[in-house]
Amino acid sequence: MFTTLWEQRKTSYDFVVIGSGYGGAITAARLASAKLSPKPSVCILERGKERWPGNLRFPDTLDGVMDEFRSEANPLGLYELLNYADITVVKGCGLGGTSLINANVAATPDAEVFEQADWPQALRWENLRPFYDRARQTLGAGPDPRAWTFPKVQAMDRRAQQLGKHAFPLDLAINFTASGVNEYGVPRRPCRGCGDCTTGCNHFSKNTLYMNYLPMARNAGAQIFTEKKVDWIEKAPDGGWHVHGHHTEDGGSFTLQAANVILAAGSIHSTELLMRSQVHGLSLSPAAGTRFSCNGDFFGLAYNGDFRTQVTGFGNHPESPAAQYLPGPAIVSAIHYDGALPASQRFQIEDLTIPSAYAAAARRVFPTLPPTAAAAGGGAAASQRIQRDLDPGVAYDPDGALNHTMFYLVMGIDDARGRMVFDSSQHETDGALRVVWDDAGRQGVYDRLNEELQLHARALGAGYIASPLWSFLEMRHLITAHPIGGCPMGENYERGAVDESGRVFAGDGRVHDGLFVADGAVIPTSIGVNPFLTISALAEHIAERKIHELGGAAYADPPIA
Repeated sequence: MFTTLWEQRKTSYDFVVIGSGYGGAITAARLASAKLSPKPSVCILERGKERWPGNLRFPDTLDGVMDEFRSEANPLGLYELLNYADITVVKGCGLGGTSLINANVAATPDAEVFEQADWPQALRWENLRPFYDRARQTLGAGPDPRAWTFPKVQAMDRRAQQLGKHAFPLDLAINFTASGVNEYGVPRRPCRGCGDCTTGCNHFSKNTLYMNYLPMARNAGAQIFTEKKVDWIEKAPDGGWHVHGHHTEDGGSFTLQAANVILAAGSIHSTELLMRSQVHGLSLSPAAGTRFSCNGDFFGLAYNGDFRTQVTGFGNHPESPAAQYLPGPAIVSAIHYDGALPASQRFQIEDLTIPSAYAAAARRVFPTLPPTAAAAGGGAAASQRIQRDLDPGVAYDPDGALNHTMFYLVMGIDDARGRMVFDSSQHETDGALRVVWDDAGRQGVYDRLNEELQLHARALGAGYIASPLWSFLEMRHLITAHPIGGCPMGENYERGAVDESGRVFAGDGRVHDGLFVADGAVIPTSIGVNPFLTISALAEHIAERKIHELGGAAYADPPIA
């Protein structure tokens, strides 16, 4: 629907945007729509395929999900797992990036986050707030009006009340009311509350980038090319940039010319691209590859408690018995822990729904996981609930153990000391970037998060099960869906890989003319909440500043270190 035929490409563009996630889609849309003369030519290069419910359904069975894991043998897979010694990263691959499989939470960090020393002075909350508002409005984010009818939200509030608080409905990039074609020409329908947001929405309800910024870019004249993977970039002898890549489907190579290049392939891949380009001669700041963070992500289960929670998704199967018991979107509510805590110790706990593709496996696997803390309730009723789940003849049971379970996502503030190392001796086009972060999971923040989740489980009369890779044999291995950093913003080239406008620093302290990073890679610290709205706000800021420069407002020279 949005993809341009490769034969229609130009040999040269004013802007080549690499990646179609929040950073790439937003910068492309704003630059293509800018009222400039002459109108800039813009193209997006996306390594994944174009998929949406109208042309390629998202999987909602376990076999279907397994078939969509990205690998060398399946380079167009939707789900990508990157495994490193201390951490595993979960990403999405396709037109729209991780917006295709995230939980839609449009969260705003505490203002104190931006007052940390690693953030440039120009990016304080009062400066960034208009960009957050702009992104939230374009993404159509707001709370689910049904929030308090969902048992999992009521379960969250049980623990919140013990703390003298209440759970609160989160802003979600989901359409809850409108039907028909939206202002960008894309069909939409109200959310069914099916719970399958994180495997992919098949109902035209989730406000992925496919529903807003990408059609905005296309409608303004940007060309969008999918299944095109960029390998490295280099400065052109006469100015501008050469973008070198290959076609995912057949491996054939290509080169495009660009006056400006915007890297927006995600924290891991934008950093990898810069570091591979460094092997080809591109000068970078010593801060490139530093300050990688998993945004303090942590997971846990309050298993088989005394209260029904209804956390099983039914996806694209309205005939399923589960459809009578709406779980709601993947995440609906949260408890925010701030109060008198310093910014470095704040965190947020959110509810999670188990997508339909994983429900059957979860019913069988969860009883085999040893609880860290035993249930406060339990007894014969709890054992009976487990047996109901293990009955192979029952596809769904609202009174089973799984639907008396809470699955939590927590985000805190980690030390952001992960490093990205690129091994140039290995395969040149795919590269060998790895994340090195010794004892990442042994930071004190994770013990605090683990202890609080145990108290959540106790409030529900449930057994507590910590994230298995973190707790098993004291491995302390982390899993994150929110990789950030790697090209951190900084006041100068010694403190950041890019400046506050996303311009890439060279090793001599100057900036590379026409080279930008505009995605989660630029975030220099954990932010303690879901990061996509922050990525969106920074992309809005970077695009606006570039548009002002094209209109005659020159960038300031970078400060001397």
